[in-house]
Amino acid sequence: MLKRLHSRYLIVAYLMVLTLVFFLGCGTKSDPSETLELCGNHSCGDLVMVTVDTSSDGYQYLDPAISPDGTRIAFTADWATIPSDAEYEGEPILDRQILLIPVPDNIWSDSMKTRFPVSGIEEIGGELVRVDQFVSYVRSPAGNTVDALDISKGNPVWVDDSTLIMLTRFSRRDRFLLVDVSNPDFAHPEVLFYEPDDLLETGGYIWYHNDPGLSPDGRWLVYTRFGCDNDPNYEDAICTGENLWVLDMNSIGDPTNVVTFQVTTESVAMEDPTWSPDGRTIAFGSTVDLVGDLGGTKSELFRVDFDPEEAESGSVTLDRNLQRLTFTEVAEGDPIVGLHNYAPWFSSSGSEIYFVSSRRTPGSTLRIRSLWRVPADGRLEPSLLFFSRYDDVDPTVYPPTGTVLLASRMGFPSEQLDAIENKTIFFYTYVYNDTAQSPLTEVEILRRAADVREELVFFEDVMSHLYLFRGF
Repeated sequence: MLKRLHSRYLIVAYLMVLTLVFFLGCGTKSDPSETLELCGNHSCGDLVMVTVDTSSDGYQYLDPAISPDGTRIAFTADWATIPSDAEYEGEPILDRQILLIPVPDNIWSDSMKTRFPVSGIEEIGGELVRVDQFVSYVRSPAGNTVDALDISKGNPVWVDDSTLIMLTRFSRRDRFLLVDVSNPDFAHPEVLFYEPDDLLETGGYIWYHNDPGLSPDGRWLVYTRFGCDNDPNYEDAICTGENLWVLDMNSIGDPTNVVTFQVTTESVAMEDPTWSPDGRTIAFGSTVDLVGDLGGTKSELFRVDFDPEEAESGSVTLDRNLQRLTFTEVAEGDPIVGLHNYAPWFSSSGSEIYFVSSRRTPGSTLRIRSLWRVPADGRLEPSLLFFSRYDDVDPTVYPPTGTVLLASRMGFPSEQLDAIENKTIFFYTYVYNDTAQSPLTEVEILRRAADVREELVFFEDVMSHLYLFRGF
């Protein structure tokens, strides 16, 4: 997602947590001995590496989304991966682009176990969604108050097989674009909607829209929203909390006149709302002040009901059946900074919610981000879904197969390395040696194959790749 600035409340809460750390210390509690079943260097299941380029620049591929027909994946990437402006030199993490890659025809089948590395993302069909030439001229009816800045794009959401909703950075902060990506080189964007304050010549709040999520029937768009009376970088800025809103997609067309509803009350920070398969429940991450608890910047999973029939009548009940789903406890001696549960996604059946958590994993004293699962009604404690010892984030689910698409810094998994090493041995034994004037000995072949493997091991924890995980 685009990394956004939160309100001053979040900063104050964070400083309070740091103060507590100073007085309590990080602790030296020893964790109990635990075992975790792994298959290779990740949780047991069928893992397929989708992006297999070996750029030494260590690009980060995040926020993946599969098209409804399962043929394309949209995701965010560092600006320099395929720059829309070769002369622009921005921060590689903050300034991001939207890329598309094709999904190989047989990647959903059991026969597609291993993909071999290439030198660049373009070699596997990577394309940049080029919207800069049009967006640079977007204006509000009041003038140039919301002209777009082509430096940050994110949160791709498929509307249909040729249309995306995505974020871009405007002078009035983050706004959604509806983009036709039938031809990514000439993508035509339209601003989805303006805030009423955007239409003022001067003054008004600066609003942020983030984390869009489209309901399964395509009718409702949920998103997070907060605003400030000034640039949040200024010390005197007064900001609202963050909450969920829903937009009626049937009302889009005139970006100055759309139908939106507030769904939840405010919290210090809220993120990543997602819909249940029946379109009647929204799961999301939030700081626990949402329900009146004290927890600093710690975030937990929540769910709230949404009644489409009520929304069609013109109103929405605030915090309808709001329920907290996770309760991450901090034991004596545990680290207390960075306890987060967020990025939920419903399983195909709707019975479980997959999510990212920095809670301690079995057999580890570190709080690294991994994928967890919890019953959708929160009746049981969460359990691990995917673990690679590195950084596993951004789960999405392709409903027809229940396959999880995720981003991870694990690099090339062990089974992929095994296959590449074996292929190298086969090449030098049965292809190269048949024609070489100086055939390699068995020892030399094994050495060369080991060197190829070692080169790919370098990409572990260097760049984040996209993976499909199934059969768990």
